[in-house]
Amino acid sequence: MFPKKIMTFFLAAAFLYACSCSLPHDSEMWTVMSWNVQNLFDGIDDGSEYPEFDPGSDDWNERLYQRRLDRTGEVISATGSGAADLVILQELEKPEILDDLIAGPLAGSRFRWRLSVPGYSIIRCGILSCYPLRDVQVVDCGSYGIRPLRPVLAFTVDTPGGAVRVVAGHWKSPRDGRAATENARCREAAAIRVLVEPLLLENPETDVLIIGDLNTPGDGLVRPAALAPWDPDIDENNDEAELYRTDLPEGAGIRNGLPVFFDPEPDPARGSKGSYWYKDDWDRPDRALLSRGLIHTPGLVFKSCRTVPDIAGDELGRPVRWVSDWEEGYSDHLPLLLEFDISSDDE
Repeated sequence: MFPKKIMTFFLAAAFLYACSCSLPHDSEMWTVMSWNVQNLFDGIDDGSEYPEFDPGSDDWNERLYQRRLDRTGEVISATGSGAADLVILQELEKPEILDDLIAGPLAGSRFRWRLSVPGYSIIRCGILSCYPLRDVQVVDCGSYGIRPLRPVLAFTVDTPGGAVRVVAGHWKSPRDGRAATENARCREAAAIRVLVEPLLLENPETDVLIIGDLNTPGDGLVRPAALAPWDPDIDENNDEAELYRTDLPEGAGIRNGLPVFFDPEPDPARGSKGSYWYKDDWDRPDRALLSRGLIHTPGLVFKSCRTVPDIAGDELGRPVRWVSDWEEGYSDHLPLLLEFDISSDDE
């Protein structure tokens, strides 16, 4: 559908830091959090900010930025048992915000590695990790109109359960209509497919995690689709999407030469209804796509997926979005939290 010759920038194009903190303690679990933090801008006037976060106006300043940093750090610190091992944030203005988090509300945390990408769009992804990051790739996805699409950020994390190839993304919003914007999301999904498909065709048991704010329900109702359900009974239509998902863990794997990923539903028994409240209803733009290797032993084995409304939600579990006039709130998205057990060959 789209050209597969995609320009890839390696480590020199990214900000990858390793501080002198001690390595994380031994664990029998690896946890991942993905969270769209709703436009986290700093207090420096660069001239490229969204109007509501422009330090040159009366709406935004350094004090409000520090307040937002504290609120963001509060959620990250409270997620899981003291913080997830890998945190993937969307909508950071610049990579240096990760530095401010580590120097401020997350001081003393186990996040020894952090990664982000300068340039491209106004907002970007940022990565915090307790375990080593390596083999970074940054893929340009082109533009939507006059604005650049956010790049795909891929890296390997060396977890206690083995190496995982992680691909973090923040796809184009459907605000202008799903049909009108699906072409942009297809380009973003195609960039991911080029990165992960060769790995999985060579070894279907490779641990691959695609995660982020993908801005799609993944139903495939708009075709060609960025993400669609795999239908084993309609193989002739399975070439009309870039990436394929399944609700069933046993459905993940290579199907007719194409990778199919397990897309776990956040557990309603643990308070999860969705990650985004829109037009008085729940939506789930935030997704995690797991390869077969992350479901089977040995190594990392998927345990659970949930949102965390008890941290960043109101009394009904809905996201408490940041409102500058009130100097309160967190984000218009809830964090998505995944847990993986670490197993051995003899389990």
